[in-house]
Amino acid sequence: MLYSVLLFVSTLTVFFSFFLVYKVTVLQDDINKLRGDISNLMPHSNESTDGMITGMSRTWERSKQAASLNSQQQRQTEKDSQTLCSPTASSLRMKREQAGCSGGTVVVQQSFLQLSANTKEQPFVRGNVTVIPWTVALHQGEAISSTGDRIIIQQEGFFIVFGQVLFQSPGTIMGHIVRSRGTGQRSTELLRCLQEMPQTNCANTCHTGGMVKLEREDELELVIPDRPQAQVSMDADSTFFGIIRLN
Repeated sequence: MLYSVLLFVSTLTVFFSFFLVYKVTVLQDDINKLRGDISNLMPHSNESTDGMITGMSRTWERSKQAASLNSQQQRQTEKDSQTLCSPTASSLRMKREQAGCSGGTVVVQQSFLQLSANTKEQPFVRGNVTVIPWTVALHQGEAISSTGDRIIIQQEGFFIVFGQVLFQSPGTIMGHIVRSRGTGQRSTELLRCLQEMPQTNCANTCHTGGMVKLEREDELELVIPDRPQAQVSMDADSTFFGIIRLN
C-alpha cells in the first residue's frame, strides 16, 4: 500500500515537473517574441521623435528670424520717422535721379529765399514807387539769390512768390505789387495787394502770394506804387518778401 502511494506521488511530481518545464518554455518564447516586436518598433519611434524635434527646431529658428526681421523693420521705421520730422529733413527735398552711369542717388536742396525789412533803414522813393530796403533772413540753395532790393533767379522753374507789408498810413488805400523783369524786357506785374486803411489805429497788413514760372536771370521786386508818403512797419515779422522753388 505504501509503495503504491509513493509511486503515485512520484508519478504526479514528474508530471508537474514536465508541465512546469513546458510552461516556462512557452513563456520564454512569448518573451522573446515580445522583445522582437519591441525591437522592431524602437527605430520607428526614434525616427518619429527625431523628426518631431527637427521640425520643432526649424519652426523655432523661423520664428526667431521673423521676430528679428520685424524688430529691424520697426527700428528702421522709427528711424525714418525721426528723420522725416527733423529740421534738416524739413529743409531738404529728396530727389532721386540717375547720376550718370553710377546709378547713385542725388540729394537736391530745395532753394528758397526770404527777405525781411531792414530795421536800420527807411523806405525810399524811386520814380513813382516806394522801395522797402531788405535784408536776407533765410536763404538756401543755388537757384535763387538777391542783390540790393531785388531777388535774382539763377535757375528757371516754377516758384511760389509771397510778400507782406504792414501799412501804417491813415485814411487811404494802400497796397503793393510784386513784379518781374527779364533781360532786356519791360517789367511784368505778377501779384498785387490792396488794403483800405482806417482813420484811427491805422495798422493793416496786406499779404499776397501765388505760383509763377520764372526764367533764369529774371529779377523780382516788391514796391509800393504811387504812395511816396507811405508809412510802413519795418519789423521783420510784419514786412517781408520771399520765394520758394518748386522743382
